[in-house]
Amino acid sequence: MADAGSPLRHYILNTSFHGFRFIGDAGLHWTERTFWTICCVLSWTATGFLIKSAWEDFQNNAISFVADTSYLAWDTHFPSIAVCETDNQKSIAEVTDRTYGDPHDYNLDEIVKELVYFRGLSFYTLQICGPEAQVPDEDCFKKNFSFFSREVRSNCSQIFRACRWNDRVFDCCEYFGEIDSEMGTCYAINSIQGKTKKRLEMVSNIKTGPGSLRLEINGVANVYILGEQEVPSLTTLTTDVIQVTPRIHYKRFLAIKEIDNGPEVKDVSVRQRKCRFSDESDLDVYPYYSYSSCCVQCRKDAQKRICGCAHHLMPNTESRIHCNITGLYCLSKHYNELSVLKPYWANRTGLVCDCLPSCTEIELAVIKDDKIGFSEEFAIVDLSLERLPTERFKRNVVRGKLDLVVSMGGSTALFLGASILSFVEIVYYFFVRPVSNSVLAKKTKKEKRKFKLKVNKMEQLILPTVS
Repeated sequence: MADAGSPLRHYILNTSFHGFRFIGDAGLHWTERTFWTICCVLSWTATGFLIKSAWEDFQNNAISFVADTSYLAWDTHFPSIAVCETDNQKSIAEVTDRTYGDPHDYNLDEIVKELVYFRGLSFYTLQICGPEAQVPDEDCFKKNFSFFSREVRSNCSQIFRACRWNDRVFDCCEYFGEIDSEMGTCYAINSIQGKTKKRLEMVSNIKTGPGSLRLEINGVANVYILGEQEVPSLTTLTTDVIQVTPRIHYKRFLAIKEIDNGPEVKDVSVRQRKCRFSDESDLDVYPYYSYSSCCVQCRKDAQKRICGCAHHLMPNTESRIHCNITGLYCLSKHYNELSVLKPYWANRTGLVCDCLPSCTEIELAVIKDDKIGFSEEFAIVDLSLERLPTERFKRNVVRGKLDLVVSMGGSTALFLGASILSFVEIVYYFFVRPVSNSVLAKKTKKEKRKFKLKVNKMEQLILPTVS
């Protein structure tokens, strides 16, 4: 047992933790002290298990994901629509005639097409101009790769003929803003990732009914149907893409399930909720976070790591980092490693990207697809909500920081009869009080010494007088 005057003995006898004073009471029989020691050990062990359980629940089960069916007051936002041109033979011919003269080697037209609408492979470019070409064409390097992309691609007014939202005509290029993608410049409406333009109020509710968007498009293009934070990419699901060609009227009916987040969700860490909000971005390719933009960043980083460069259409990439012909050869050689996503546990070749989903992503389902031929030299795309949603997912916090504090406090109070001040006592008895006692002891000793000196002086004055 600790010395009677030691800080440990004094703490044990005076702490507000229940049971400790019985252990330190020298007047009790050793069997009683043993009994209370066992009770205290069991209480502290139980408290530790409960606190550990509360912490693990806070870290791993802080969020509940439930279905919400209170749909009468909902406003459903139409998905973002991005249009990306995928071919333009007329423009390619005009640009190559201006650049290389007419006539010229028409294999160069295929090279220009590969560079302008690059999708990870450069078959013609490498065969005619690459490191393994027997006699590279003398015109191969007259222009840089991004030059052709700027010259060949159609602008907004050339791509769109007309646009309608719920049968109301609107100016396409006033609301479709440019958005850089891995496939080059696209035009997107209702997206937060593109260059800001006017925002069209594309909302459906019980007053307006299911919304519908009609686009009349010139040329050959891909139409991407995405969440507002998502971007067109090489790995966008084929179900979310319509490949558009002239003389075809495309009709697609969609069903949407949105995700709503409780107000406390943002206060929970990213690791706990397992998703990111769009403004929680650490990417350099796009200003806002989404799963698809994270995959683009992952691919850019992998290209730089494997080949030392990124391809010329990669968003927000300086020209000094763009690949030359040797870099394109490297990208083609490692195509599967760079362009095919795979989970970390898969054995096949592919790119592993540790990307979390967006907290506000939507679930899209294609209810019906239809195609009708007609005689005009353009395409029509009709996108409609098949019905207003009657269900959406809601993410709620069920174990917040306050719940953790309450749970830990309840456990310590139940088994130890303690509060936060009981833990402060440990600092007081072992650190503050010994220092304070030491200071007081020195002060008392000093005062005693002064008093003794005064007494001695008085004695010296009185004794001669008495004599």
